[in-house]
Amino acid sequence: MLRALDVAGVPFVLLANIEEMQVGTPLADVLWEHEANSGVREGEMDANAVRERLERERADLAATVGRISERLAVPQLESGGDVALADQHPADVASETEARELDVARQRLFEDRIALIDEALRRLDRGEYGRCIICGKEIPPARLELVPETPYCVEDAEREQQSSAR
Repeated sequence: MLRALDVAGVPFVLLANIEEMQVGTPLADVLWEHEANSGVREGEMDANAVRERLERERADLAATVGRISERLAVPQLESGGDVALADQHPADVASETEARELDVARQRLFEDRIALIDEALRRLDRGEYGRCIICGKEIPPARLELVPETPYCVEDAEREQQSSAR
């Protein structure tokens, strides 16, 4: 059951029966980390902070992949509970099939991102993190902040994306 209420002009939704909910990194934590790392000069990177972030993101993704795998391990015929698949309306069966297909797509997307993170960790170990694997130019810090696992500078990322779209 969902209830909505208005708190000081901001819509707010209460979810019933939610045991645990986590939504991103609180802004205060992000600001604190930024201030703590501000001792690093411009252009330099804190390898330990980068490693910690990559490992944290990898662990989050791996946990999500594990939950998706558990859902997909249950055959669709059995996932309907007490109601047999043959007794379900075709639209319900289609919805269940669509949900499973989305889970498969998400699982693949997250596994691909885990592979990128693993490669970024290897580049970090070799001292090559932050440099484009194609042209060797330094990847801008702002790009690494947004996509820490990226192996490409902006220009080569665009070229790679165009070539993979073909």
